[in-house]
Amino acid sequence: MATRKRDDKGGESRNEGGHAPQRLHTATMDAPPDRVTWSLFLKVTLLVTGIWAVSALLLYFFVGDYSKSGTFGDSFGVLNALFSGLAFAGIIVSIKMQNDEMREQRKELQKQKKAAQLYHRERMFLLLMDEFKKSREHRFSVADVRMIVRECLCEGAALNARGTEAGAQLAREVDAVLEAPQVETPLLQAFARRVFRHERCEVFIKTFRQAAGSAAKIDAGKGEYYDIVCNSMSDAEEALLFLCQIATGGAQALRDPQTLKLRESYEEIKDRL
Repeated sequence: MATRKRDDKGGESRNEGGHAPQRLHTATMDAPPDRVTWSLFLKVTLLVTGIWAVSALLLYFFVGDYSKSGTFGDSFGVLNALFSGLAFAGIIVSIKMQNDEMREQRKELQKQKKAAQLYHRERMFLLLMDEFKKSREHRFSVADVRMIVRECLCEGAALNARGTEAGAQLAREVDAVLEAPQVETPLLQAFARRVFRHERCEVFIKTFRQAAGSAAKIDAGKGEYYDIVCNSMSDAEEALLFLCQIATGGAQALRDPQTLKLRESYEEIKDRL
């Protein structure tokens, strides 16, 4: 069994066999990349220099006629060409490896860019959702929507007289548009002119559109973020927004998946308008 001894100068302990301890090898492996590169470069330089020096000494001591030695050396021209070709191939391989590394770096940068864009969009979405929730004092009920419809369709004195009929007539016009887009819609046109300037609806509709647009950019067709927008609203609010979409876009508004989702709530409360 080998025993460990310590030298007289207090240096590093060694085995009797003269081998350095294991931690020296570990320290070499843990050296910085630059130090390892320079160490390898110096070793290769010393090796090449040593071979060159040995060959020079051999020629000096063992070759008498240098004219013959020159002819003999020219016979190795094929080997010189081979090594030159190998060196050129090494350069090509190095360039290819650098290109591959740069390509991977570009991919990583693209991933980081997409992640930053997604983070920015999600942050903007949360800010818009906060503004959307602040756009009304409380969530609209069916009674609130019914009142908004009457105020948009009836003028002052006629409000009480025609108020009970206005909502039902508007619902009939919407159903007619969904069945035959070419029908005349005087109530929908009047509703569209006034609802976007209504004191209770102006900010609400505007912030909803901003939040829905932000959700569409993030969702990529999945609709998950738009579901968050809808979950923050009551059925009456979704029905009101559906009326606004139909009033401005007609039956073509149904091509939008977001509008189709709002239609479900409209169908539930239209009889109570």
